[in-house]
Amino acid sequence: MSGSGGFYKYRCKYFYTHNCPNWVYVNNSPCANCCAEGREVDGGTSEITSARYSHDICVPRVEDGVVHYTLMEIVNTDESGNQWTLRYKVNQTQVPTVMTTSATPGPPVPTTSF
Repeated sequence: MSGSGGFYKYRCKYFYTHNCPNWVYVNNSPCANCCAEGREVDGGTSEITSARYSHDICVPRVEDGVVHYTLMEIVNTDESGNQWTLRYKVNQTQVPTVMTTSATPGPPVPTTSF
C-alpha cells in the first residue's frame, strides 16, 4: 500500500514480470499502461498474432466545407506484417445529402416612428 487519501493502492499486476512502476486501486489488476500495451490478456498465445489484427479507424473527409467521417479498417495483407491495406469497413452507399446553412438572420434593427 502506498500514499494516503483513504484508498488502498496496489502495485500493478506486472510489477515483477515487466518491471512496471505504476499503482492501481484494485489488487492484482493491470495498470492503464499495461492494458494499452496488451499485457492484460492472460493465457497462451492467441490464434492470430498481433500483426494480423485489423484496426478500425475513422477517416475524415471534407465535402463542401463539411467534415464527414468514414469508418474504415487497416488490414495486414502479408505474413511479415509489412504490408497494410486501408479498406471500407461497411458498404458505401450514396446517401442523399440535405443542404443546410449556418447563416442566421442578424439582430432586429429598432426603427423610430415619426
